[in-house]
Amino acid sequence: MSQITDHFIQEAERKRVKFNSREVERKAKDKQGNDITHKQLILQTALQVTEDKVVPCAVVLHESEELEYVNYQMNYNRIGLVTDRHELPNILEKVNELNAMKSGYYHFVVSPDGELHMRHLGIIGEDPVPAVNIFIHGGNILRMVLSELAELDGLDLSTNLD
Repeated sequence: MSQITDHFIQEAERKRVKFNSREVERKAKDKQGNDITHKQLILQTALQVTEDKVVPCAVVLHESEELEYVNYQMNYNRIGLVTDRHELPNILEKVNELNAMKSGYYHFVVSPDGELHMRHLGIIGEDPVPAVNIFIHGGNILRMVLSELAELDGLDLSTNLD
C-alpha cells in the first residue's frame, strides 16, 4: 500500500471506521502505447442507516508511491431499487432535486438496472482527514434524505436487494 492509502486507513480507524480491503490490478496503456498496470485499493464496509437498513459502502483509492495526490471514489450502494419503471421520471426528478439541494459532496445515481447509489469522486494527498470526513458525512447525508426517498412510489428501499 502507498503512504496515502496507509494514512487514509489509519485516520478511518482512528474515527472508528473499519474496512475490509483488497488490492486490484488492471492492465492499461499509457500515452505512448506502453503496457502499464494500475493498482487500486478497494476498502469495503457497511453502514447501518436505520434500525432495519444496512447499506454497503466502498472507497476505491488509486495506488501509487510516485504521486503526491491520488484519485478516490466513495460509493454507497444498494440504497434502493426502482421496482416500477413507470415511476422512473418521478424518481429521477426527486434524485435531481436531492443532488441540487441536499447531497453536498455526493450525488445520487440510478444505474441502468434500477439500483440507486450515492457517489463522490475526489483527490487525496498525504492528509487523509478531509476525505475520511467526507466519507463519514456521506452517511449523515443518506440518513437525512432517506425519509424523502421512502415517500417515492416505485422505489424499494429494503435492505435485501437481490
